[in-house]
Amino acid sequence: MPNKRAGGVHSITAVDRPKRYRALDSLRRLRLLRRQLSLGVRRATENNMEANPWDIPDWHALGREASLVRHLIGSGATALGKANYADRVGDYYTAFFGLSVGIERLSKLILVAEFAIKNSGKMPDQKKIKKFGHNLIALIERVEDIQLANDLSIRYQKPRNETTQRMLQCLDAFADARRGRYANFASLGDPNLSDEDPVSKWWSEVAESILSKHYYGKRPQERVESNAEFIDSMISPFTSVHHTDETGNLLHDVKSASIRTGQTEIVQKYGRFYVLTIIRWLSDVLSKIARIACYRYGAEGFFGIEEYFFTYTVEDSFLKTRKIWPLGTRA
Repeated sequence: MPNKRAGGVHSITAVDRPKRYRALDSLRRLRLLRRQLSLGVRRATENNMEANPWDIPDWHALGREASLVRHLIGSGATALGKANYADRVGDYYTAFFGLSVGIERLSKLILVAEFAIKNSGKMPDQKKIKKFGHNLIALIERVEDIQLANDLSIRYQKPRNETTQRMLQCLDAFADARRGRYANFASLGDPNLSDEDPVSKWWSEVAESILSKHYYGKRPQERVESNAEFIDSMISPFTSVHHTDETGNLLHDVKSASIRTGQTEIVQKYGRFYVLTIIRWLSDVLSKIARIACYRYGAEGFFGIEEYFFTYTVEDSFLKTRKIWPLGTRA
């Protein structure tokens, strides 16, 4: 039913809107998309592009790749903001998969654009792309070299702090089959490999770095521990706790579990934020290098590719508060 406001005025929520209104909204969005496409084609003509992008196979291929990457990193960032030790441990793995693959492929889009620049608009073949490798640290370093070599004027620079560096190291380790995404299976035959557990590694290296900056010795710690003591005094006489945290330590009382929950909220917020600053920088670099490849060197497949990543190039305050990524995605 419609919600009533002061004075008897009714407001219709998104859920309550009649189907005809939702259909009109969809039609308006379609018309807007058509206008944007028409404008894009006109801009392509103004920039001396020789063909309609719709007729260029590379444009379609790069568009599909960009769409894939956009949603990989978005789902990864979203899952990272939900992961916890209690009932959402699986979200850690969703985050690691999405972010490790997404950052790798986003970096490779930049490397492909650079190849096109160096080869008069020609795209690399499969053998060339395979030589780019899978090491995230090496790919990030190459992107930074490309930024400097092309003197790109970007708004958002590469984040240079301990937390983001540790994030990249953990994601790179996760991409290693034995140390990361298959670590659980590997530990079945060799229990000593359990030390390579990616969730434990992430908490020990990334989460603790975040807590050192935003929790320990600060007001959030006082608030969390005060709340934990209150809750413990209220329900511990009739409550049983049996949990393990991200590092495998047992949580067997209300207070310790409550403290961990409070810490997790800090890690969720800033973990999502810091990883998005990496993605924001990469998106900014891709935007600039792709335009150069397209308009100066004739790599027409890159026309408009930056539009897939515009919503990641936003201010810090938005990165900290937005929980669902990419923008336009519903929970």
